[in-house]
Amino acid sequence: MQGPSSSLIWGTANPKGLESSYNGIYLNGDDVQQMIVQVRDANRNGEQIPVKLEHTGVAVGHVVSAWENQGTLECVLELNERVFEGSIGSEFIRSGICKDLSLGYTIDMEQSKAGVVRAKRKMLKEISIVKKGARKNCHIHGISNRPS
Repeated sequence: MQGPSSSLIWGTANPKGLESSYNGIYLNGDDVQQMIVQVRDANRNGEQIPVKLEHTGVAVGHVVSAWENQGTLECVLELNERVFEGSIGSEFIRSGICKDLSLGYTIDMEQSKAGVVRAKRKMLKEISIVKKGARKNCHIHGISNRPS
């Protein structure tokens, strides 16, 4: 729940997932669904997925929820403004310096005896607030107003 020193951010963290037959480093539709489950499970287990600035430094918040909207990965993030970096992150968003989101995830790779390499499981490690994301249409759509 949003506290007195936090901000909620809504944004698109991944563009429409590729077709399910795609097997590479980007997310397909099944991967998007798995990341939604990973967020839900992490929150249920008290193991929140961190939010960072430009994929570095301390966590400035955590992922509150994630869902799919016409194939895209949408999310709500809570920034902790009691942490210096979280306060700066909120200001970067409000001032338009940071307009995008970017996923940080790992991929388990598997090679068959025939030498075929496949991407197996993609694990969401963090979502970052960034100046310019690597993927198109991964924008921050809104940030909550500061409490009065």
